[in-house]
Amino acid sequence: MNGLESVKNLIIQTVKEKTGDFDGDGLEADYKLNWKDELSEMLELVLFNMSKAASARERGDDVVLQAALMHSCIHLMNLSGFFRDIRDDLEALLLGPGWPEIPDGFSYGNTKRGLLKGDGFI
Repeated sequence: MNGLESVKNLIIQTVKEKTGDFDGDGLEADYKLNWKDELSEMLELVLFNMSKAASARERGDDVVLQAALMHSCIHLMNLSGFFRDIRDDLEALLLGPGWPEIPDGFSYGNTKRGLLKGDGFI
């Protein structure tokens, strides 16, 4: 996997395989966008506002500092929503039909954090 566009394409193909169709309009994430560009733009806005906050703090300008931090919060919330939408689509896909039962004792391999049954995911 070499980037967000690969992730997006994997999701689209998996939805098609499991449901027989892909209707991006019925999902949370926007599959018409270029996710790499979207993420880059959101991160750029966060960094721009945090840079303004740093400059304002150095000048002792609490009004600009407060405004820049508020704008940073908004852009970070958008960034969070971007990933939450992808996660919500993955969860809906996993809870849909077409999946085998995960057998008892199944090992995913060397992972730092388990995400299978019993770990609060499914």
